[in-house]
Amino acid sequence: MKKIYILFTLIATALLAKAQNEPVIAHFAYHSHVFNPAVSGNAKDIYLGALYRQQWVGFREAPGTFLLNAYGYIPKAYGGVGLVITNDMLGKQRFTSVRASYAYSQRLNDRARLSVGLSIGMLNSFVKGTELIYQTLPYSVDQSAILTNNNRFKAFLAAGLEFSGYNTTIGFSVSNLDQGLGKATPFRVPRHYFAYAKYNWVVNEKLAITPALFVRSIDFAAQVEANINFTIRKRFIVGAIYRSTDAVGLLLGAHITKSLTASYAYDFGLGELRKHQTGSHEVQLIYRFELPKPKPVFIKSPRYVN
Repeated sequence: MKKIYILFTLIATALLAKAQNEPVIAHFAYHSHVFNPAVSGNAKDIYLGALYRQQWVGFREAPGTFLLNAYGYIPKAYGGVGLVITNDMLGKQRFTSVRASYAYSQRLNDRARLSVGLSIGMLNSFVKGTELIYQTLPYSVDQSAILTNNNRFKAFLAAGLEFSGYNTTIGFSVSNLDQGLGKATPFRVPRHYFAYAKYNWVVNEKLAITPALFVRSIDFAAQVEANINFTIRKRFIVGAIYRSTDAVGLLLGAHITKSLTASYAYDFGLGELRKHQTGSHEVQLIYRFELPKPKPVFIKSPRYVN
């Protein structure tokens, strides 16, 4: 197991320098705002969510993610606002970010809207360089090897679009706009591209089916995630998850009250690491603050006007 851990540490360090660093979550359909600042512009109410994910259970210092996600449409701001706080742990590395967003939404017709969003944030990257284990002396192989504990901050920008209407949601966003993959390091997260689509099919009063597709990419590398959720009697949620080349899983949840939703997801790895871990667990809570709906305006008929 010790050899496996050493290998994992080396692989993780290399991947974090050149690959994907944005959080991987099974509840992506519920937390689209984490990846796309435009989501708040199409929100009908105010949402507050919390999520915790423990990945690769049984693996020493396996990835763990905690996030807080708040967003909603504010009429006085003429758009939606949002706040996302994330904390990612992976072996000897920790990423903590805080980002604020604003989205302007334009009504296309009575049933559809298009939202454009921008977010600005700060990323803190910490690496325990003194605890990293290398196969050979790092200075004889790689001058960029991390030998001491490092703690750095970096500002970042993200932007996105989202269409919402006809029971369909389609979005596209880009994070870390100023950071290309070529100059990425363990402290400089590379640019990511996200695209997703969701459709809510209300079969009848007892059943609603919501398939969703999510794609994330960093230049040459892309990952596709698909899930389908069944909402039974507007109360219980049962879903299935597939993440390309990575995992399959199940999702169970319930609308505890009209405003509070809780759910749990479990996914089991498909790759080589499946022999050394028992899967990933994820729990979430979402609370919806319902905004007062505008009262309809009744116009008297001209025939009753004297």
